Amino acid sequence: MNLLVRIAAVPVIALSLGASPAARLIPLPDKDAGDEALIVPADSPVHFRGWDKYGYAEFEGRFVLTGSYMYGCEADCEGAGPFKDSDLVLTIEPDADLKARLPNWKIRHNDMMILIRRWKSLTPSLGTPAERKRLRAGKVPYLAGRISIVVDHFKTGLECDSANFEARFIAVAKSPKVARSQFNGDYGCGMI
Repeated sequence: MNLLVRIAAVPVIALSLGASPAARLIPLPDKDAGDEALIVPADSPVHFRGWDKYGYAEFEGRFVLTGSYMYGCEADCEGAGPFKDSDLVLTIEPDADLKARLPNWKIRHNDMMILIRRWKSLTPSLGTPAERKRLRAGKVPYLAGRISIVVDHFKTGLECDSANFEARFIAVAKSPKVARSQFNGDYGCGMI
């Protein structure tokens, strides 16, 4: 009988060792939110801290954000130049493996484009001086390429019935490379 119990326990132990921890589901504080909830993967590089006064989920933790960047005017900018620095934004579409580890939404799940805050010191790395001059003049809609930066203060919230994401720039992890990039996702309202 003791041998039979041991044999029966082997598959259970194997299953428990192979199972990954479950994602954390955090309901919205708004009672009228229905089934909407925030999904925080177990292997996320950030940890839920709480909700801010605008209903955005705030997270603690630094991580390297690697992906495709877009530096340009935020919205409705076609032929609207010249632009000031305050007209321009930096957004990053994270690589798929990182995106799978970042918090996202259960229902209003759109493609992830992260708005970067406090990025002005990174500007000299975004394209050549001639490319930035053409951007500010309104001759090109945006500069794009690959980037790897350290960020913290990750936040996500819902606006215009879509998910929005943002993080604060801390440092360059690897110098940005200007390159042609395709941005064909559904990033929600207000994104480039």
